[in-house]
Amino acid sequence: MTNFIINNETVAVLKKNKKIIKYNVDNYEVINKNLNSFLDFNCLYYGSSLKGRIKYAKLILNISYKCPILISEKENLILIPLNSLKNEETILIMLNKIKDYQENGDMLSITCVNNQVFSVKLSKYSFEKSIINALKLNNQIKWLNY
Repeated sequence: MTNFIINNETVAVLKKNKKIIKYNVDNYEVINKNLNSFLDFNCLYYGSSLKGRIKYAKLILNISYKCPILISEKENLILIPLNSLKNEETILIMLNKIKDYQENGDMLSITCVNNQVFSVKLSKYSFEKSIINALKLNNQIKWLNY
């Protein structure tokens, strides 16, 4: 069960071929679980539901798609979805694990703190907007807990 838990070692979560790959700082784990079930399990582990977390983010940020997912406010775990959770392949990057990103044509290369690189078809502008939304959510949480 411990490999199901998103924690401070988690860098990214990738959904590919109906499997979840959870990338950690030092390794990765393949999880045979539906993405929404996996994310909901983790939200519940930290005290809420995926549906509740998304609803809260939409309310606070006044957005309707690609909402950052606050897994745990205490642990400061916020995942940034790079496209819809409904897509066949999708990736979610941990906000505090982003080291750098570079645009190469219509692809964006995101380097994480462990030097793991994820390349996605995404504009730099769209990624930066997602980062800003995640930072706004993080800031709101800090103010509520102040």
